[in-house]
Amino acid sequence: MLLFPEIDRKKTKKKVHDLLNTYRSLVRIAGEKYSPNVTAAYTFEMRSTNGEFSRKADKVVERKYLAEVELAKITEAMNQLDEYDRQLLYDKYMDRNFTTNIAIYMKHHMSESKFYRELDKAMIRFAESYESGKLLIEK
Repeated sequence: MLLFPEIDRKKTKKKVHDLLNTYRSLVRIAGEKYSPNVTAAYTFEMRSTNGEFSRKADKVVERKYLAEVELAKITEAMNQLDEYDRQLLYDKYMDRNFTTNIAIYMKHHMSESKFYRELDKAMIRFAESYESGKLLIEK
């Protein structure tokens, strides 16, 4: 087994996109109490007061629990990235106000092609950070 096997970038980015695309729904399901607070440096901080998640048999509570756990995993992975990558991914997938790609690359003063190149790199780095590379797909 290679430490750095060749990665199928297209499939890996799709997995990251699918996961991060659910972020806004996860925040709504988990409730405002568990949505990460984003600092000026795009560092994510969980708002949970006790740091533990409750677990009950009820399906609604189970769904809420799973959403809380997933948010914690995403938060941990995001905080392993540099500020630039966090900002791009936040603007694309996590900002409460959905923003078009055009608005995002204009906000960051970059061309469309550079925006997509940088977003692709950030997505691969996120895949590496998420649960120690769980989202990476090898060729």
